[in-house]
Amino acid sequence: MRSIAIALLATGMLAAADEAAASALSIAPIRIELSAAKRTAVLTLRNQEDSPVVVQARPAAWTQRDGEDQLGDTHDLVVTPPIFTVPAKGQQVLRIALLRDVDPTRELDYRLVLSEVPTPGASETTGLKVALRITLPAFVAATAHTAADVAWSHKWLPDGTLDVMAENRGTAHLQILEFDVQQGGKAGQKLHASASHYLLPGTLMHWQLHPESALGHDAQLVIQGHSDAGDFTVTSSPSSP
Repeated sequence: MRSIAIALLATGMLAAADEAAASALSIAPIRIELSAAKRTAVLTLRNQEDSPVVVQARPAAWTQRDGEDQLGDTHDLVVTPPIFTVPAKGQQVLRIALLRDVDPTRELDYRLVLSEVPTPGASETTGLKVALRITLPAFVAATAHTAADVAWSHKWLPDGTLDVMAENRGTAHLQILEFDVQQGGKAGQKLHASASHYLLPGTLMHWQLHPESALGHDAQLVIQGHSDAGDFTVTSSPSSP
């Protein structure tokens, strides 16, 4: 079972899994998968610190707009306990349950939001006070077979930036981990995009890349990359203005 170390940053956001920090929790698993046959899941949080951490957990509906994640209220999932204390060097088990019917044809997408609750007297301590806030993806599989169906295209912006676009026309997500872009039929420069993004059904994602030298603006591009569904190689045609 994979786990992830979550550092407490001044920004309150999620740290990289391999980043060392003085204050941290470990969480496993890092992705929640539910279905009609599996309507509950278990999540374990372990506190690596010498002091307890109070955490609030809530489920959120997950959509994407203009390439940005949007989280909203939902009653489709319930998490217990909703607020809890992870003891020093101890652990806490969470249970997530699906309350609604499974969609027959399309994956349902949510996130579990975990937020640190400041303890009384914390403002009196010296030094920088930071708060934990992370979100974990939660997917509910449809009863029918679903899959991502991603169409790639690109366009050139006036300043020479290459705008690569991926549109998911399918019925399930795809997590794009990284990819390289190269002009088809040539052994020239490769452009690399390393940012990991989930592409939910019915959404469009953009990556803006900056070539060091000119590429053919009317040529097809070859995109080779990695995703949570495996490696892929696709061609991208210039989009219409």
